[in-house]
Amino acid sequence: MKKKRIVRIVTAVLAALLVLVAMLSLTSCAGKKDETIESSWTAADTDAVTYFSRILPMSAEAREKFVAASRGYNMSAEGFDKNADAPDLGVVSLEGAKAALEAVKPQDDASKVKFEEFRTALTEAQVKEIVTRMGENISLETDNGPIDTLLVWIGKFLQILTKITGGKYVLGLLIFALVVEIVMLPFGIKQQKNSIKQAKLRPKEMAIRNKYKGRNDQATQQKMAQEIQKMYQEEGFNPMGGCLPLLIQLPVILALYQIVIDPLRYVLGKAATLSSALTTYCTTAKAAGGLGLSIGNGKGTIELLSQAGNKLEGLKSFAYYSNASECYADLTNVAIPDFELFGQNMGNIPSFTSILVLVPILTFVFYFASMKLNRKFTYQPAVQDAQMGCSNNMMDITMPLMSVYIAFIVPAAVGIYWIFKSVLSTLKSFVMSKVMPVPVFTEEDYKAAEKALKGKGKSENRPAQRTSTSGTKPRSLHYIDEEDEPLPPPVPDRVEEPAKKKEEKAEPAVNEEKPSQVPNLKEDRKNNDNKKK
Repeated sequence: MKKKRIVRIVTAVLAALLVLVAMLSLTSCAGKKDETIESSWTAADTDAVTYFSRILPMSAEAREKFVAASRGYNMSAEGFDKNADAPDLGVVSLEGAKAALEAVKPQDDASKVKFEEFRTALTEAQVKEIVTRMGENISLETDNGPIDTLLVWIGKFLQILTKITGGKYVLGLLIFALVVEIVMLPFGIKQQKNSIKQAKLRPKEMAIRNKYKGRNDQATQQKMAQEIQKMYQEEGFNPMGGCLPLLIQLPVILALYQIVIDPLRYVLGKAATLSSALTTYCTTAKAAGGLGLSIGNGKGTIELLSQAGNKLEGLKSFAYYSNASECYADLTNVAIPDFELFGQNMGNIPSFTSILVLVPILTFVFYFASMKLNRKFTYQPAVQDAQMGCSNNMMDITMPLMSVYIAFIVPAAVGIYWIFKSVLSTLKSFVMSKVMPVPVFTEEDYKAAEKALKGKGKSENRPAQRTSTSGTKPRSLHYIDEEDEPLPPPVPDRVEEPAKKKEEKAEPAVNEEKPSQVPNLKEDRKNNDNKKK
């Protein structure tokens, strides 16, 4: 029991870690966060260009508005449309630049004085110089660790499949899912063998359970569990053996999810810094030279590439990066996959206003049907109580509903991949049930197992049993013997008495002696008188 408990705890910890990894993976491609930079004026900030180019990057909003001002737009003006097309006007909006600086205004009085002095004297040339100095140099070198390198190799295989399908990313994913199921087939076979062995031991297990039927005290339940565990050990069966393949498959599924949602990094093999740079370019307002797209953070680069695949021309002059033209060249030297299927862009996230809402609905239908059919095709131990049966029914509903929620927050291509995997999983279970069927036992088999268990119990236990002085068999403490007729309590063979009572018995009182042992005083006196005469 202790060993099983440890295994369960380890399994729960691993599951929690895997959930944590999944949550982190959803936010791995988030946009660049604001940096925390001290905004106070220092002696090194001898001019406005040095000072403002240092403190502006601490606020993404301030930087965006300042860059827009360098292109001739005042984003702080009332009624300004940040989503409107905004080509570079070739002039500088000083009013917009000064308004943008308000977001990085320092709090201490000494710095405020210098800040206002620099802002009041700001010139158009200084604005251009500040924007140039703020430009980052994006590293295009891939610096992947062992895990990322492995994912890139797998992603390259997905890229080959995509090219085979004419560049259709979703069709490549379907073939990829099929290949993954074939690779994971040995683990499925091991699970099926484990289920068959467990099914064969079911009659013996039920015989042990019936032996303790109706006894719910903790001691009896513990003894029953020990007997079942002992029977498993004698038969060479590990109840947790079927969990190992699942634990191995979970990290694989999470890794494949990363590959699917981040094709720029893993399929096209580009640097992680380029993915971050592309995210910033796509989400920056058009007035500042970006695309102004509303893209959810943490959804990988599949949505970025699906929406910005043919709109990357502006990246060449994007003011945020000093090597923007090199970033553009690195992005366009590879064939970006086609994310369309049946005329719909599967790189977009489903919503109730688009036909892609069918993807989450179909995800629920296929996932629910897959769970039901998989239980039918695979071995399911008999439910021991109503609470466990209720829990299984809840799982049948909650898990598909969770898949619907996830399908609504990730690109539709991920939902399509999930649906196809559900179909393949059900098909695999069906084939397994035909090729390696699980044995089915009748009521006679269970009765035979009970009879064998009773015979084994008599042969093993009766010679070691001790009979009491009254000739009756002593009762077990928890009434777990084969014969359960109520018996009187056992008579002890010998009862030790206290030392004081033993001494009292050693010297019995006169009135307790037998009549033949009481002395005759009259005869003694008569005998004495005769002796004197």
